[in-house]
Amino acid sequence: MTASVNVSQTPEMRHVSRFELAFNRLRKIPSAYIAFWVVCLICLMAILSGLGIPLSPYTFDQASDDMLVSPSLKHLMGTDELGRDIFARVIYGSRLSISIGFVTAGVAFLLGTTYGAISGYCGGKIDTLLMRGVDIAYSLPDLLVMILVGVLVGKGTFGILLALGLVSWMGTARLVRAQLLQLKEEEFIEAARAAGQDGLTIVLKHLLPNAMGPIIVALTFTVPSAILSESTLSFIGLGLSAPECSWGTLASDGWRSLRSHPHLLAFPSLFIFLTVLSFNCLGDGLRDVLDPRTRLFKG
Repeated sequence: MTASVNVSQTPEMRHVSRFELAFNRLRKIPSAYIAFWVVCLICLMAILSGLGIPLSPYTFDQASDDMLVSPSLKHLMGTDELGRDIFARVIYGSRLSISIGFVTAGVAFLLGTTYGAISGYCGGKIDTLLMRGVDIAYSLPDLLVMILVGVLVGKGTFGILLALGLVSWMGTARLVRAQLLQLKEEEFIEAARAAGQDGLTIVLKHLLPNAMGPIIVALTFTVPSAILSESTLSFIGLGLSAPECSWGTLASDGWRSLRSHPHLLAFPSLFIFLTVLSFNCLGDGLRDVLDPRTRLFKG
């Protein structure tokens, strides 16, 4: 007597989505898997900070004894010269720092993908002309461009986003161009042309979806790069200014008291380091997960 098999419950027959397959592959890379959850926690902290935190980063009492207090149970990361809790300010600062990173990545995705797709698909003289424009943009020092934008537009979130957006899209444009130059010679693109599909449909429906893996990996490196650039600008006094608060401004405020009160610089710098490291490890893992040519998960 043969036992019946419930086909619907057979693991091999269950449909697995692309996201689930990629996540299962990511779990096989310990560093990337840990980095993924660290990034999720940091992003969750940034979201919650926008909903309100127990202690406002601007609350202080000059008459109290809580000024320049070292880390303790009452103040986990100590306080600054105005009695403001560093833990609260770091949480609040994550909102701006993470937002700047993701907005910059979004600008790089929109501008870079559009520019690179036009250049890669059209080819010929259009490709040459557009790529010369990228070469010219690359020849300008990023710091110089960001300083000029800061001087012209002024300090503030908009100036920082504009400056970072202007220097972040070129790499994405080159990557998208290279991917499309390779993919547009494939047989399925020739079949799409033979079926009468126009260029816009081919790019949006066939080329870009197949090039999305490397683009996503590139964007995971754009986010920490933007956070680090904003921190650098704020540290040298060309970024955000009071009352806006980011990890860069906290580090800028804390370095002056490095010898006497190192916690003012240590904790904001630690969060910058942890965020940049986590995004970079996650990007390395996604490169292996999303690259169809990798042999890491074959066999």
